[in-house]
Amino acid sequence: MDVKEDIKNQKKEAEAQAVHKDFFTTRDKTNRGTDGLVEDGSKILNAEAEVKEMLYQESIKEIPLPSGTEPMFNTMFLTARRNKLTNEAGMYLPTASFGADGSTDLEQDFAVVQKVMAVGPQCQQVKVDMEVRINVENFKRKIEDGMRGEVNKTYSYEMPMVEINGVEYIRISERDVDYIVDNKENG
Repeated sequence: MDVKEDIKNQKKEAEAQAVHKDFFTTRDKTNRGTDGLVEDGSKILNAEAEVKEMLYQESIKEIPLPSGTEPMFNTMFLTARRNKLTNEAGMYLPTASFGADGSTDLEQDFAVVQKVMAVGPQCQQVKVDMEVRINVENFKRKIEDGMRGEVNKTYSYEMPMVEINGVEYIRISERDVDYIVDNKENG
């Protein structure tokens, strides 16, 4: 009989603990209100998407370089257009979430096709107002060294930016161009 009593007492104690545990879980959820971890994550993602959309809208404005500003040798200044993050309905676009080599993060902020704003005197094929495709692999940098970096394949894209009179431009050499997308010339 002692064993049966002991089992009964343990069951009662387990039930009491379950009630207390449920009470504290319910109380914590009530005190937190509707702002749970998922909601916090959604707010952060929405804020980040809003900032990226504002950066995109600002980047599609083509502001010419100030007169007298000319790149040296075989370098060029390109627009710094960013990837569009969402469409008009608010759906995330695949171009915003898939970078080069199918990477599925939002690390690649800048579009791979940019408009040429100025060219240096030794550029042979690329002219102003052409659209070119940048070889973004030239700007891929490993975040972690060693075996961990090899296994995780953690990379970031560091575009060579230059700011002139408060406007961002991408500064690359002719070697960083994969191909000319649009070879229309002015005049």
